[in-house]
Amino acid sequence: MYFSQFPRKLYTFDFSQKNPTQITDIFSRFKISSSILNNTVGFYKYQLQDGDTPEIIAYQKYGDPKLHWIICLVNNLIDPQFDFPLTRSSLEKYIINKYGYSSIDSAYSNVHHYILEVEDTLSEVNGPTTVTTSNNIVTLEQFNYATDSLETKIINVPQTSTATFYANNSDNTSAVIATLTKVSTYKPVYVYGYEDQLNEAKRTIDILKPQYVSGLTLELETVLNGWFKFSILNAIGCSRWV
Repeated sequence: MYFSQFPRKLYTFDFSQKNPTQITDIFSRFKISSSILNNTVGFYKYQLQDGDTPEIIAYQKYGDPKLHWIICLVNNLIDPQFDFPLTRSSLEKYIINKYGYSSIDSAYSNVHHYILEVEDTLSEVNGPTTVTTSNNIVTLEQFNYATDSLETKIINVPQTSTATFYANNSDNTSAVIATLTKVSTYKPVYVYGYEDQLNEAKRTIDILKPQYVSGLTLELETVLNGWFKFSILNAIGCSRWV
């Protein structure tokens, strides 16, 4: 259905310009505006399940697997095979091939990178306690300015420091108003965990609400065939270029 709406043109496969063949102009493009995609009025989130394909989702949501192009267009899917999350067995095969392992066991034992996880706990006197956590990619070799040398950090050993805040910052004999406890831990991220995280990040996609499908379909036909501009609804719309 998607490519059937693309404009057609005459094309010859040699320089004679004789007996031209009518072909589909695959260089035409139709794209939903990013400003529209960020508008929650016309869309809702969906969690992909193992085995889902654009055709399956289109049938579930719109009753027609031929509307799979809407799923791809809305989520900017170029290659659904790899833009969708892989099943567990497919992910393991992908990892083995990507890293040249003989078995998936190597992905559990080889480190991809290290992170520094920092957990800050701010406890206010007679007030709330707030916990925030951050993760940053780091190297284990860190420069120690006190000793003017490189030192290798130890992994999985939390280092704790505490700061105290006073009512009068310049007077540590004044009343304590809060304490900040910082726990820093260098942690390894193994290959399997890294690839699994990337894979799971693909699991949430956007679904165009069914009431807008007919408008989008008409918009596709209108734009790709060079007709007058047509707006879907006031709530959502499309930017177009051919």
